[in-house]
Amino acid sequence: LGGTARDRIAGESSNSIDCSRIVRSRALAAMRLGALLVVSASVLALQPSARRRSCARLGRPLRPLRAGFGAPRPTAPKKKKSRASKAAQKAAPVDCPCHSGLPYAECCGLCHAGTPAKTPEALLRSRYAAFSLALPSYLAATTHPDHKDFSEDTEAWVAKLGKGLDDSRFTALRVGAQRSIDDDTHEIVFEADVQPRQQRGYGAKAVTLFERSIFARRDGAWLYREGLDVNAEATKASGGS
Repeated sequence: LGGTARDRIAGESSNSIDCSRIVRSRALAAMRLGALLVVSASVLALQPSARRRSCARLGRPLRPLRAGFGAPRPTAPKKKKSRASKAAQKAAPVDCPCHSGLPYAECCGLCHAGTPAKTPEALLRSRYAAFSLALPSYLAATTHPDHKDFSEDTEAWVAKLGKGLDDSRFTALRVGAQRSIDDDTHEIVFEADVQPRQQRGYGAKAVTLFERSIFARRDGAWLYREGLDVNAEATKASGGS
């Protein structure tokens, strides 16, 4: 072959080699770009905030992720424990908080477990013990619908009744005179000593509550209907029970 032909063939071979190199280079670049896009998509799926910012810059709507592809696992909402549930978890006392001298399980504990109070005085004592043990649900359940504080919104009412119960100690209950107004209405006069829980010992500040309570029978069960002549007097109490 002549020199010109050889040069032409050599030039075409060189061009073919250069084309092959370009094709391979572009193929490698495409593979690297594909790998980068996969990694970027995984990172964005795991980071919702970064995904939102990326979509905002690109002007694209944020579409919900499919389950299993970066979507967060559903979790059950945490339930807040009410004061009533916390009080229920406390160990039951041995002696009844109503100061009757009887065991709690044989006295007000029966009422708190669901047995209706047999007498107005039993209801009075069980309500006093419910204040002492922070049982607002029982207080709501044994309040007559004619009472001025009665509410149909039981959940909100129980939450309101429960405020501050854990901060007080009910140290004494003195049941006074009582009389039957009629077959379904009864009146009892009583005194109750209450003091802040953090204060103990002789000379601790306390408050003595005086009340004339009216109880009414409804559907065979005694309920607290009204508190009359309610008064309070600051006193000094001993350690109490």
